[in-house]
Amino acid sequence: MKWPLALLLLWVCLGACYQHIPSADLWWLLADGRLISQTGHIPQQDPFSWSAPAAPWHNDQWLCAWLAYKLYEIAGLEGLQLVKALTISAAFGLLLDTGRRLRSDGQPGWLAPALAISLLGAEGRSFFDVRAYIFTYLGLACLWRWLQLRKQLHPLAVFGLFAVWANLHGGVSAGILLLGLTGLVRRDRKLLAMTGLAGLAACCNPSGIWLLLHPLRLLGSPWGRYLNEWAPLWRRPDLFGSCLLAMSLWIPCGMMLRPRWHRDDLVLLFFALFTLTGWRHIPLYALLALPRWCQHLRGPAWVWQVCAAALLLWSGFKPLSLADPKQTLTIPVGPNQEFQVFPVEACNWLADHPEIPRKLAHPYGLGGYLLWRGYQVGIDGRAVQVYPFECYRNYLAAVLPYAGKVDDQAPARFDAYCLQNNLQVAMLFTHQKEAGLWLVQDNKRWRPVYADDLVTLVVTEEVLSGRRSQ
Repeated sequence: MKWPLALLLLWVCLGACYQHIPSADLWWLLADGRLISQTGHIPQQDPFSWSAPAAPWHNDQWLCAWLAYKLYEIAGLEGLQLVKALTISAAFGLLLDTGRRLRSDGQPGWLAPALAISLLGAEGRSFFDVRAYIFTYLGLACLWRWLQLRKQLHPLAVFGLFAVWANLHGGVSAGILLLGLTGLVRRDRKLLAMTGLAGLAACCNPSGIWLLLHPLRLLGSPWGRYLNEWAPLWRRPDLFGSCLLAMSLWIPCGMMLRPRWHRDDLVLLFFALFTLTGWRHIPLYALLALPRWCQHLRGPAWVWQVCAAALLLWSGFKPLSLADPKQTLTIPVGPNQEFQVFPVEACNWLADHPEIPRKLAHPYGLGGYLLWRGYQVGIDGRAVQVYPFECYRNYLAAVLPYAGKVDDQAPARFDAYCLQNNLQVAMLFTHQKEAGLWLVQDNKRWRPVYADDLVTLVVTEEVLSGRRSQ
């Protein structure tokens, strides 16, 4: 029973984690890794943007970027997707096995529903893309397993874990928080000492102690008002309503079903409340809650397996089928579909026309891909790591329709934005409202030179005249 169920869980994780279309932030991560491979140095100032040239770049993901680029050179996007799915599967597997070991009867019949509930609470597919935070999932899983099984934490192992983690992703601060909270609720001086050691190890990164202070900088930051992944859940009930409902139902349900109260439940309660402060924090609670759910869920195995089937269909695979009607309940193995959401052909056209300036106005979501292709960008997914908030605010004022509607002043604002920043080339969405082609359609200063179903390239009369003279 154990091995078939383990294989089923691995299949579920692979199916839920695999994505044909890569994350927009993957491209700047690969560009960072490429730059490190070519120069042998970790960039500390931004080399990619025109809006914040040479701005300090707190590059907390440099090691992940280098590893991702090396893997991309060997196995391409498919290799990155596979390693990502295996990493997340390993995190789930470690914590599910932890729950099994904590149960007195050692029965595995609760594994599938526990995974289903966690996928439901995490809205998993939104976070299961190729990004550096998958290493935070794995790091938290290893650390929580150690703590739950009461394993002896060797100082060298703790130091090594946090030193490596701090150079893979800034989520290392969540690991320090987990270790410190557990030490406090257990009143364990050794764990508190280990927390200090972990904090010291986490400072072994290019940004030093800034890496640990960065999350505090985001508290109350205006970035949370505009970027969904940093937004508190209650501010966007249209996006996070199902997650809030799931948490409101499952937390009291778990309290009623608990075999006995445990001090570590206070740690889980803190992370549940912490989840409310930002969309990005949802998977952290979902992962840490897995072992306790394994202890809570009891009863005949077939009952839980029936419930698991229904929950997995709804929480794990429904988002996949909604995103692509051709998806089935099998692991997709076809080619990546980055042509659908990234300007591959437009960049190819620009590469064939070197006389067009490489400094662009563009939508936020395309910034990472454009800098990967070698163009100067105004904003991209590095956001809080590099750009002053004024850069993002100016971008929004220039390209975002007022209250989601096309307004008469928007084209003038966009034109002023381009004049202020000396932008003579713009890549705009052909059909969308945000950063859409409608911003320049009635402006005689701009002329289209390339168009497809995704984006349209427009240039000023000056650039067009220069092309004619050549």
